[in-house]
Amino acid sequence: MATARNSCGICEFRHVIKPSVAWCPECDEGFCSDCEEHHSLAKASRHHKTIPIAEYHKLPEDVLQIPQSCTKHDEKFLLYCKDHEMPCCCKCANEVVNLDDIIKNAKASSSFQEIEETLAEVVDNIKESQKIYRGNITSLSENRKQIEKQIQVIRFKIDTHLNQIQKKLVDELQEVEETERRNVSQLLKTLEEKENNFKKFQNSIANIKHHASDLQTFMSIKQIEQDLANEEEFTQSCLVGDKVNTRVITSNIDESFEIIKKHVQTFGEIAVVLNPNIAALRERKNKQAQIIIPKIQTKTIENITARLQDTIKTTSKGVKGCCILPNSGMAFTCCDRGMLILIKADGSKDFEIPVPDAYDVANGTTDNTVIVSSSFSKSGISIVDIQDRKIRKFIPVKSQCYGLVERDGHVIFCSEFEMKILNLHNETVNTITTANVCVCSYVDTIKRTYIIIHLLTIL
Repeated sequence: MATARNSCGICEFRHVIKPSVAWCPECDEGFCSDCEEHHSLAKASRHHKTIPIAEYHKLPEDVLQIPQSCTKHDEKFLLYCKDHEMPCCCKCANEVVNLDDIIKNAKASSSFQEIEETLAEVVDNIKESQKIYRGNITSLSENRKQIEKQIQVIRFKIDTHLNQIQKKLVDELQEVEETERRNVSQLLKTLEEKENNFKKFQNSIANIKHHASDLQTFMSIKQIEQDLANEEEFTQSCLVGDKVNTRVITSNIDESFEIIKKHVQTFGEIAVVLNPNIAALRERKNKQAQIIIPKIQTKTIENITARLQDTIKTTSKGVKGCCILPNSGMAFTCCDRGMLILIKADGSKDFEIPVPDAYDVANGTTDNTVIVSSSFSKSGISIVDIQDRKIRKFIPVKSQCYGLVERDGHVIFCSEFEMKILNLHNETVNTITTANVCVCSYVDTIKRTYIIIHLLTIL
């Protein structure tokens, strides 16, 4: 196929190989410079538009593989089968339409635009994902630093506590040592005094033995025996009981430390938690998981005509707002009666919920909720649970509330001569624009970017 594109098709039939310089999409053939001139002058092909072969080769390979003629009958494509969504020749035609009619607006068709928008959004989503992941790399480093800081704080608290109880125990140990040292020193001092007294008795006995008369010896022995008895009694009292025992300082360390050593084997556990991204990626086709290419729509805007499909009876007058629910039902607001009216998918009435001064209604943040604006006597935003059939929350607003729409947890609504936005999480209200917004206007968004204010201004 690549060789056929690079050589002149006409010259090949003459068994001459010449490089092609131009390509005719209608003939599905390449031409050399001489054959291109003949091709441009021939009656059958003079209106064909050729392109340089270099430009032709820039097309994607899958586009180049698309056949320009019927591979089954070797006939030129002239028709298009709507059932099979394929071009066909006259021989295989059945239930077909004119090919020229089906392809002339292909580049301006909604399908082509849808593909372009889908590709642009996919690229934007990829860029947004890359931005999120790059930020995630930075946040991982911050997570590590934060955890390390927590570990250091806990370690500091543990060290501080251990130092305090260690100091308390050491101080108590020193105090016990000093007390016992004083007790033992006092006992030593007493024993030294008694030792000196007994030495005096020994000296007295020796002197009496050598120098005293028998009478003096006899009389002194009685006195010495009495004094010795007193001293010996005191001495014996010092050598019995707890006083004679040796002091040994012991300790009883709290068993909790051994329990900690045995059972506390880790400082903690590290885990990875997958948190949803705050920044939501744009999704098309009502958040479909896959890109589904719709059937080619070839009608231009000039050929589009409105046709009445059905008529819904709301059983009420003064209807100000409406929205289509996820279950294909509808919700209407009746301002005169202050009522929210729910219609089933088959068009029959389902039920009503009283909402004072109800003006407009829009789909809520979940499939079971809608958001209703109220004006005049009681201005505010009501979150209505259509499953439980009751108002879940009413958020009062100082200004009047008219047309509204919900996007990404925010309610955009029109008030008197300005447009405001309400954050459903913290219930704060800010002004988007003070442009010339007329009273009782409606608002909607396109691609979550451009805001349209009906009746007066397009932003």
